[in-house]
Amino acid sequence: MDRRALLGTICTGSIIALTGCLGSDVGTPTGNRTASATPTPAPTPALTDSEFEVTSTQGGTETDSATVAVNGHNVVVEGTTWGRNGCRTAELDSVNYDGDTLTVAVATTRRDDAGDACTQGIVELSYRATVEFENGLPGTVVVTHDHGDGPETVVTTSP
Repeated sequence: MDRRALLGTICTGSIIALTGCLGSDVGTPTGNRTASATPTPAPTPALTDSEFEVTSTQGGTETDSATVAVNGHNVVVEGTTWGRNGCRTAELDSVNYDGDTLTVAVATTRRDDAGDACTQGIVELSYRATVEFENGLPGTVVVTHDHGDGPETVVTTSP
């Protein structure tokens, strides 16, 4: 064989062999590579609206009760509080949401249309408060009633 032809064959074979080695990952399986995706954080629940209505007023006792239910994106509080006489009504004192806990504060106040003469018996005031959320619901709901001597917790629950 011709010496130049032999050296040319050896050089070409070496270059091809080195190219194959440089192009592969030795020891790494090629079918097990996965791209890691950055998870998208879930949106935080946000309070968007609230409504309040007194559903009934009647003579009764010093009753404080409340129930909490979920209706879609709404937290619905139905309860009964009391007033010391017939000139009192219930109102939504405040609705606060701190990112996990929703506090619905109901207070008894003097009715705007109350005259000078009020019945002297205790009145039970039934109400419904609806608090609307988007992107989820609060983790905890606290309902308080205030009869004029400071708020007292009536119920604490997870919806």
